[in-house]
Amino acid sequence: MKVGFYRNALIGDNLVALPAIYSIKALYPHCKLVVYTNDIGMELYSGFEFIDELFDLSSHNFEQTLEHINSWGFDEFILTQPIKTPCELLGKSNAKRVISLLSPRNFYRLKFHNIFISRNLSSAPQYKRLLKLVREIDTKTFDANFKSIDFSPITLKPQTHHFEFAQKFLKSCNANEFKYRVMINPYSRTCSHSLTPRGWSELITTLAKSYAKTLFIIPTYEGNTKTLELPDLNNVVHFYNTLDLFNLIALTSRIDLLISPSTGNAHIANNLKIPLLGIFSKRDTMLWRGENMELENLIIVPKERKKLDIEDERRIIEQVIERFEILCKQ
Repeated sequence: MKVGFYRNALIGDNLVALPAIYSIKALYPHCKLVVYTNDIGMELYSGFEFIDELFDLSSHNFEQTLEHINSWGFDEFILTQPIKTPCELLGKSNAKRVISLLSPRNFYRLKFHNIFISRNLSSAPQYKRLLKLVREIDTKTFDANFKSIDFSPITLKPQTHHFEFAQKFLKSCNANEFKYRVMINPYSRTCSHSLTPRGWSELITTLAKSYAKTLFIIPTYEGNTKTLELPDLNNVVHFYNTLDLFNLIALTSRIDLLISPSTGNAHIANNLKIPLLGIFSKRDTMLWRGENMELENLIIVPKERKKLDIEDERRIIEQVIERFEILCKQ
């Protein structure tokens, strides 16, 4: 059997697809599995031996991608994003069956096997929605064997030089002198519900002054124009990454806790089973909650960031600090 899988998204979106991608190979170990993804997915998925081939959508046009799909003659193709271009692409391909979430783009296409999951009424997180697509390959096989799958092979695996990069950073800030290492990520390109820069500054400053034996690490990159105004604190440091995402992944594997909005960093921590203290919208606590995210550790932001007032942020910060105190005692 030959199976194609389409996932063209950002860091977090690509990571939540890993359980679905791996379950295909776990359930059908003799199948050929090809993943169609972007440059981010190419970087994240490149070390996984259970994927037989990766195809970079970022460097190929529509016709080149269609030619590649047709060269495989897929028996099953999992489409996780039923938007215009991939629907047209797979509609024109020779893939025998396309399993997809239902959308207006594909409900009339004969070879599409569509399932409906409401984004508003269903509480199933995104990774479980993608697993439901895999289940449609063969529901009996899935139901009989899914619970016995060991998902440890989907853990991200930085290489030696990534750990060396992270260790060099930790040594430079005397990390061994601190009891805890906590990463606080105040930055997100896509997250609408988060603290304002002022709120993040207040949260970081309050935590750092209250927990002198904790090292607080703010991940960023050279040239980031979004900077926070922080006082000079001995236990707050910035981690400036290169373009290599696995440096950040290696460092995340060496921390005790991540504080972050619903963004890629949260899903990296989830993959590595690092505890997360999340600052999420109510919708994201359902749709984007990972399998290793504890619901009681997800603080709900009631409004979009641009609509938050000082009192809103004060309440959120108090909840984060209260939960932080509980986690630090564990």
